[in-house]
Amino acid sequence: MQSNSAVVFSPILTDEKKVEVSLRDDQAVIKLSTWTEDLGWCAQKTLSLDSAMLEELQKVISAARIKLQKQANEQLTEDTEKTASAKILQFPIFS
Repeated sequence: MQSNSAVVFSPILTDEKKVEVSLRDDQAVIKLSTWTEDLGWCAQKTLSLDSAMLEELQKVISAARIKLQKQANEQLTEDTEKTASAKILQFPIFS
């Protein structure tokens, strides 16, 4: 039995972007909106996904998140190594 009532989850917000997820019938609906002065929130893209596609999207998003975290950690390590290997120059003391 299908229900026509939608289930809406709390949106993910930043100052300029909003992602809303809701369930309608047998689809997950993901909507991206951007904030525009004088207009407010304007819908940019909407995706309707069945449960199989939603599961695949979750896997891809998880892989992307892991990759981004790894890149951030590598950059932090690289920055730390650059700082640690910086040379300190001693200035001569004239009396």
